[in-house]
Amino acid sequence: MKIIYVGELDTTPDRDSSWINAFRMLNNEVIGFPTAPYKTSKKTIISKIFLRLNIGIWNKRLQNDLIYLAKLFKPDLIHFRLPVEFNRKTIKLLRSMNIVVTEFFNDDPFSEKMPIFHYHKFRNALSAFDGHFVWRKKNIQEFMDAGAKFLYHSLPCYDPEWFPNSKEIQLLEPKNFSNDVCYIGHWEDDYRVECLEALLKNGFSVCLKGGMWNEQIKNSALRKLVPVEHAFRDDLVEIYRNSCIGLCFFSKKNNDTWTKRPLEIIASGGVLVCERNKESITYFKDKEEAFFFSSIEELVKIVKLLTSNSTLRSKIQKAGYTRLLKDNHTFLNRASKVLEFVNQQNV
Repeated sequence: MKIIYVGELDTTPDRDSSWINAFRMLNNEVIGFPTAPYKTSKKTIISKIFLRLNIGIWNKRLQNDLIYLAKLFKPDLIHFRLPVEFNRKTIKLLRSMNIVVTEFFNDDPFSEKMPIFHYHKFRNALSAFDGHFVWRKKNIQEFMDAGAKFLYHSLPCYDPEWFPNSKEIQLLEPKNFSNDVCYIGHWEDDYRVECLEALLKNGFSVCLKGGMWNEQIKNSALRKLVPVEHAFRDDLVEIYRNSCIGLCFFSKKNNDTWTKRPLEIIASGGVLVCERNKESITYFKDKEEAFFFSSIEELVKIVKLLTSNSTLRSKIQKAGYTRLLKDNHTFLNRASKVLEFVNQQNV
């Protein structure tokens, strides 16, 4: 099968190469169409507005170039990740060329907490796609109500190729870790700052990585962690491997109740300590394969337990990793579901 994969194709962070590699591992010819180069830095207020609204000359060129590539390459499938830049007319034109058009949406296009108009073009084009692969349970009915023809709940997944030595990880004693707790993720106006402050106040060492932190914590107890930088791929894996606990919070702006980060923590050889909600506790058994918390007090209690009990930590790590392999939440699995749908369209 010939496939055009459409995504940002940035390398920091890398959200697309795992999809492309998975499709290729399933014996398909794949070429990538990067959208990031079209979104160069804009200096004027008007150009910034056009960039935010996904309109203007750059956007028209982006859509025309994809149409040209489709005519040249003649793919069987065009698969988009987060296609906020493309209008309904373009999607319908691609489908008229006897191409199956699908998309994977890892944000919540119906979130009322996201910037205004950010997803308006996609919502207008939504019903034109052949199939949608979304990772939030809450979006399933919302997509259907908006006119989706086919929808598959494509749960968050991880790429085992990022963690080639997971099975041979030599577990460290808690006293030998670089950090007691690490959190890799963006700042958000919920209680994650208060959680991390509580851990520091209780004497635990904290490693913090991610975006938007420096300005937000300059007047808090976390200011000693500034500058907070990003961590991607190899750095991310190394940090989790050398931390006693990998901490996970969910984005309230995006209405997240599960993401790929818990999978990456465990795949790195870490122990997952994660926010508790109705969905998150269904993937790993609480206190057997991971730990879940609902309050600052519960989080502090869990960290005290795991940093003082290496036997328990080792048991949780091994059980969590076994469950991770068993459930097969991988890009290869998700890409195969997309191809199953495409093959059904061609019958």
